Amino acid sequence: MRLGLSIPLYNEEALIPQVVAALQSTLDDAKIEYTLVLVDNGSTDGTAKIIDELARGDNVEAIHLPKNAGYGGGILAGLDHMRREGLPNVVGWYWGDGQVSPEILPPLFRAIVEGADMAKAHRTKRQEGLNRRLIAKTYAAVMRILGVQTPDVNGCPKLLSTATFEVLQLSSKDWFLDAEAVLGAEKMGLNIVSCPATMERREGGASKVKIRTLIEFFWNILRWKLGLQHTTQGANHRP
Repeated sequence: MRLGLSIPLYNEEALIPQVVAALQSTLDDAKIEYTLVLVDNGSTDGTAKIIDELARGDNVEAIHLPKNAGYGGGILAGLDHMRREGLPNVVGWYWGDGQVSPEILPPLFRAIVEGADMAKAHRTKRQEGLNRRLIAKTYAAVMRILGVQTPDVNGCPKLLSTATFEVLQLSSKDWFLDAEAVLGAEKMGLNIVSCPATMERREGGASKVKIRTLIEFFWNILRWKLGLQHTTQGANHRP
């Protein structure tokens, strides 16, 4: 079985080489066949050049979006790229900032192989600033009010069986993609596995999460409750 990961990158030149190297080392050691699709999400720094260089190696591909398509838009672009070449058995997405160790990928992958429909990180430890922690707590509180059972809805990486990915028909172009995936899977009664992970501090670059992300969050929740399509072109945010 093969794993395909879409990795959205917006001005991450400071981190990309080590993040990709850590991913490759972890997956090679676990003997997991994989394809990494590095998505230059309209970056204005040296991201494009770096990922083109990395794509010269095995199992790494690079695509370039002319302008920022939003966090979800970047991920979906990578997944669409894989679809055109034939989707792997397991697909998903991983953050390009290296804040969650790739060591979580082998157990998530095994969970899908063993029959889970979705497998995701549950950030039980978060080494972040006050701003990020407050935003995360707000998300979690609202999700509990809505009756969501899965912990840390926005936890990433997220892996899905190809069949699950196709049936969910994900469409959110902004950071709501993570929540859309979990809400959709719970609504369908699918099997979601969560594995504990630590979210480390950034070692370079800048976080894309802002207070205005909360506004997008509540707007998207309203759209979800009303049954509307999540196709907003939000900024490259994630909670």
